[in-house]
Amino acid sequence: MHKTPKYVKIKLRIRGKKIIFGIDEMMTLFDLHGKTALITGASSGLGEQFAHCLSSAGARVILAARRIDKLKTLADELNNARAIQMDVSDKQSVKSCFAELEQAGERIDICVNNAGIAILTPIFDEDDNDNFESIVQTNLMGVWYVTKAVANHMKNHGIHGSIINIASIYGDTFPYKEATAYATSKAAVIHMSKSLVTELSQHKIRINSIAPGLIHTPMTDHKLGTDQQRKDFAEQIPMGFVATPKDLDGVLLLLASNAHSSYITGSCITVDGGKSFGTSWGA
Repeated sequence: MHKTPKYVKIKLRIRGKKIIFGIDEMMTLFDLHGKTALITGASSGLGEQFAHCLSSAGARVILAARRIDKLKTLADELNNARAIQMDVSDKQSVKSCFAELEQAGERIDICVNNAGIAILTPIFDEDDNDNFESIVQTNLMGVWYVTKAVANHMKNHGIHGSIINIASIYGDTFPYKEATAYATSKAAVIHMSKSLVTELSQHKIRINSIAPGLIHTPMTDHKLGTDQQRKDFAEQIPMGFVATPKDLDGVLLLLASNAHSSYITGSCITVDGGKSFGTSWGA
């Protein structure tokens, strides 16, 4: 089973001298002190880990989700954090939250559009619950509402910001059976991020997306909850393990940092252990 190392060291030779970077030195490469990050869907799973990651790098984090009780608990765990109740699928909810943040004098440098839902939408099944529409409303329109609000916030305050949209390999190179609504919504998010580059770049705002593969979160626990289940899925992944949310920390920090990704915008970075390009058997 894949385990996140407790410490990391990188050895480099520069002009004949051996230099060793420990985790503390590496964190300074992505120092976010003085920055504020808004994270949607922050109450659990990827969003919760994103909050821990950006907070550890020094950022003030604004936690947004529908479940305010869980957000308050997380905010209490972190230093310099704020919880705000937001339903990204509701345009008025998003507008109200941004008005509240403006009134409080918050200045958002980083926005992580992470909130999303996943439900299978088989084409031959009855859909009395409008699942397809709900997925698109949350995963696509929700990203649009928040992106529009935060982009205008950044423009109005002269913030050279970074918007990071969480997509999926299912919306890029690896469509999944009976998940058409989810795949469609995530494909649209990827292309939204690309389409906005010209408008946003005029104001020094970057926008990128991350396309994760299979990650073990509460949303996927129904199929990854046992060692055997994880082993079975790991055998289908070239790198040989199922990722945890921490496996996205590196790319998140890179895209959040203007100091180290100022020339990266309109990109979609795949983080899937090679799943998009084959299986562990080479098929």
